[in-house]
Amino acid sequence: MNHYPSWWNETITIYNKYKDPSSNLITWFRHVVDGAFWKDVGNKINIGDTVIETDAIICRIRKDDVFLPNYEWLVLDEKEDNYTLGKGDIIIRGVVEDEVDEYVNGQKSSDLVRKYKDLQGCMTIDKVTINIEGGRGNEHYLVQGK
Repeated sequence: MNHYPSWWNETITIYNKYKDPSSNLITWFRHVVDGAFWKDVGNKINIGDTVIETDAIICRIRKDDVFLPNYEWLVLDEKEDNYTLGKGDIIIRGVVEDEVDEYVNGQKSSDLVRKYKDLQGCMTIDKVTINIEGGRGNEHYLVQGK
């Protein structure tokens, strides 16, 4: 049984990247998800007298019937109705309507990240952990990125 904490109250916009294997054309699919947890995390690593600071973001997304593991989503003919979480995908804190087109200046994924990074929070996914089944409470997908 899931009893998500009250602070899992963020709405996020996920952009999934798909590269067609036959044409090598890149398409982005947008999906809005409610009930997520978002946290900016600063890390410091001390190596002798040197301090290295890194910024990272974690996002926990509630278990969802329209979520598919990356390997299942990639082979779908109709990708619009489902979302996945994969390395290189983009998550923005809040609801955004931007269209991403890698072949139009000002609409590329790098433009999207640059626009929202400092404005309201944005991450490019580095790591995904699927925390469901096995008797877990609060089943969710844990995403880490920067």
